[in-house]
Amino acid sequence: MPTLAGKVKREFIQNVMQRPNPDSIYYDEFIQLQEKLRDRILSLRKSRNMVQEDMADYELSVRQYQRMEQDPTAIVSLWQLFKLAKAHDLDIHDLLDL
Repeated sequence: MPTLAGKVKREFIQNVMQRPNPDSIYYDEFIQLQEKLRDRILSLRKSRNMVQEDMADYELSVRQYQRMEQDPTAIVSLWQLFKLAKAHDLDIHDLLDL
């Protein structure tokens, strides 16, 4: 029989990992934001002469970072944004200054 703690944990994980719903009225605007973020992190990396493998120094796996550059919808968490900002010696609000 499932426990209340297990149910709460599953609901928490589902809410944290929630992807944008294509039926949302905000979906297109959110996708544009993700594309701008992808363009920004790509530009920052290249301007600092970094390679994707350098992102591992900031607790981002190479594969995870590659996905973010290839597919902007892979940028899904505030934690990822925080680590990306640190990789470029920025505060998170500077990274988000799009």
